[in-house]
Amino acid sequence: MGSESKKLIYCILSLLIVLSGKWITPPEGLPQEGLIMLLIALAAAFLWMTEAVAIGVTGLVIILFQSLFGILPIGEALAYIASPVNAVVLVGYLLAGSLVNSGMDQRLSLTIISKMGEKTSHLMLGMMAATAFLSMWMSNTATVAIMVPIGTGILKMAGGQPLKSNYGKALFIGVAFSANIGGMGTPTGTPANPIAIALLSHLAGIELSFLDWTARALPMVILLLPISWILLRKVYPPEIDRVEGGLEAVESQLAEMGAVSREEKRVLFLFGTAITLWLSDSFLSFLPEGWLYIVAVFLTIWIVMPKIGHLHWQEAQQRIGWDVLFLVGGGLSMGAGLQTTGAIPWIAALLENSFGTMPQALAVLAMSAITALGITIFCSLSGTATTFVPIAIGLALTFGWDPVLFALTAGISSSFAYLLPANAAPNAVSYGAGYFRTLDMVKAGVLMMLVSVAVMGLVGAFLLPHLFS
Repeated sequence: MGSESKKLIYCILSLLIVLSGKWITPPEGLPQEGLIMLLIALAAAFLWMTEAVAIGVTGLVIILFQSLFGILPIGEALAYIASPVNAVVLVGYLLAGSLVNSGMDQRLSLTIISKMGEKTSHLMLGMMAATAFLSMWMSNTATVAIMVPIGTGILKMAGGQPLKSNYGKALFIGVAFSANIGGMGTPTGTPANPIAIALLSHLAGIELSFLDWTARALPMVILLLPISWILLRKVYPPEIDRVEGGLEAVESQLAEMGAVSREEKRVLFLFGTAITLWLSDSFLSFLPEGWLYIVAVFLTIWIVMPKIGHLHWQEAQQRIGWDVLFLVGGGLSMGAGLQTTGAIPWIAALLENSFGTMPQALAVLAMSAITALGITIFCSLSGTATTFVPIAIGLALTFGWDPVLFALTAGISSSFAYLLPANAAPNAVSYGAGYFRTLDMVKAGVLMMLVSVAVMGLVGAFLLPHLFS
């Protein structure tokens, strides 16, 4: 049976999953609509796991089923595609395109690496730091694509053999890990973050600014990056101590780039303005509500404006992940459906015996662990956040915990994509360099996932409540 035939069968099965809700008697306390909504969520998860259709199409499938079964009117469901959160996702792609077009992305990464010397451990830390920093502001996948040729060049000079070199394994798995870690840091880092912000607004009526998210998420980035560097060096002890000529090669590439160009300066000004505007609503009380999204719309127009912009619209369209925009819309619609049909309160009541007796600190740890396992199954950061953030918020509201903390926990834990190359696009790009096998990533990824869940539990239980009480 061909792959297309299998995908069609998976699609039919997902339809049957939802249709079964018309004949199955719902459990006590769950309305019929709530059961159907849970089956829609299950069908969406099945489509994400099997990759039977593109992730954006799954978002439309959610909206279609909700309208057909009367859970949400079609106009209301479709309106979530135009949710303000997609303005942040959209501008993230355009900012990345501006950075890549100008060459400033490569200059920044090479500059960071050039400061690290020729010791392999220091070069690896430089690569990971550069990847994490760029991933905070642009597509994680694009960031890894930038770093792969730089890392390959370093390994060739060091004599590291593909699939044989421990240093090669550690370096390229480290690049994948640090892309996912860096993406946690800001609302623009990965679509999972604005999804969590939007669901928090829709389900709990709490608005988070750019600084609100970044201040809470940055401790995770700061802690997990050096931890992953140390862990990878323990799991794969480098057989190479120094890369003779490695620093010279990096400096040579910088020299070839010449002085900072006018376009690079313009892009730096664009990024500086974006960050300043996004942070300003935390200090200026007179700014209108929804400033995070207003700035995103303004920057989108700026980037594609004739003469003063950085991308032609035709070029910009090629850089936008349209499938993610549809996925976000479908995910937000699913969150609304789970809430309005009573599915989330029912899940919370179901978990009351286990979660309800837990202290908040332990519940944060459990939520992080469940979400981290989710990314391994769904293989989509956005899909994982879409599924688990509403549940996290629902649990928090039911048991009197902090909904911001739980939305943040599920949102950040959606990026714990350490286990498999297929778990996230950055992993796949790094795997494509040919320096590690799937089993190599699993070996380090299991440890990194356990450590990340533990760190999230500690940060969520002891650091964040004191910083933002």
